[in-house]
Amino acid sequence: MTTLVLLRGLMRDSRHWYGFDQRLAQQAVNVISVDLPGNGLLVNQSSPGEMQDYCDAVWQQIDDALLKQSMLPSQVKVVLVGLSMGGMLALTMAAQCRSRVQHVVLINSSAANLSPCYKRFQCLGLMRSLGAVFIRALRASLSNSIDTDKSHWLEATVLDFTSRHLGQSIEVINAWSILRLQCHTSFINGLRQLYASARFHSPILNDIPVSVIVANQDELAHPKCSEQLAVFYQTQLHKIDDCGHDASLDQPQQLQQLLLKIIH
Repeated sequence: MTTLVLLRGLMRDSRHWYGFDQRLAQQAVNVISVDLPGNGLLVNQSSPGEMQDYCDAVWQQIDDALLKQSMLPSQVKVVLVGLSMGGMLALTMAAQCRSRVQHVVLINSSAANLSPCYKRFQCLGLMRSLGAVFIRALRASLSNSIDTDKSHWLEATVLDFTSRHLGQSIEVINAWSILRLQCHTSFINGLRQLYASARFHSPILNDIPVSVIVANQDELAHPKCSEQLAVFYQTQLHKIDDCGHDASLDQPQQLQQLLLKIIH
């Protein structure tokens, strides 16, 4: 059975797959969701400023999960599936432990040696999202349409910036705000993760296949960033239309089909 390891991005954790990991687990694949230092279960740890320094903590979670499933980690090759910063980490992990990685799948990722920073971190979409959040808050104060005890402005901003279809969803905003109340990445760890992402350079992986998936309406990382990754790794670029940066949230069925096609 194929083992998929799911890696989320900047200041997000395994909870933010929002059921996508469970969807995959129903398709005869073994799914392991992990957290980066500073996020999720590892929220109390410091986030490193270098991508390679995240690897040990993530491999440890993978090994623990495999052992719980009565599988020997040394005998299991995994498929690393990384969204955004998670893709950068997936490439770094593959470069460090080539014998343990079967395949790397990148979703809306980027690299400093392939794309300029203004393409990797687009600002116009963020400004639009901040404006949308302000308008939403103003309407809420007039109509009481949002439960302000559950809804957090930062989660509303992130969702509006990264999702094409659910950016205005009160249900998802409230759900992610509850996750934030349970635990959330600190400001300083967020800066460290951003710094590590900004400095990331794509490693050469001649002996490990790499697949690249891009959402054509990504407002965070410009789709050109994924195109450059596909060129660098000499691989096919798989496109998802009508989809924002958080592809597993916007188009879970299309993404699931693509992943299953790639790994089989």
